[in-house]
Amino acid sequence: RDMNFEKVTNNKFIYLKYSDNSDSQTILFFLSPDSVCKNIRIICDKGIRAEKEKEFNKLYKKNGDNKWVDRHGRKDYLIELKDEKWSCVITIEPGK
Repeated sequence: RDMNFEKVTNNKFIYLKYSDNSDSQTILFFLSPDSVCKNIRIICDKGIRAEKEKEFNKLYKKNGDNKWVDRHGRKDYLIELKDEKWSCVITIEPGK
C-alpha cells in the first residue's frame, strides 16, 4: 500500500511499475502477452541492501552467494540480489 502505480508505455516489454513515496524502491512486474507475471525486478537504494539480505535469509532457503529459493507448493522461485553502482537489483523468477 506504500507503493504508487506508474503508467508506463514500452514497445519491447509489457510490465507494471510501482515506486514507493521516497523513491528508494521500484518494483517492475514483467508480464507475458497473456498478462501472466514472468519475472519481478526490484531496484533498491544500496542503503537498504543489508535489510533485504537479512529478510531473505530469514524467509527463504539460501542457494549460493546472494541467491535464495522460495518454494510455493511444487514450484520454486529463484531470488537473486545483485549490486549495481548506485543500487541493488533483486530478481525473482520461476525455477527452471
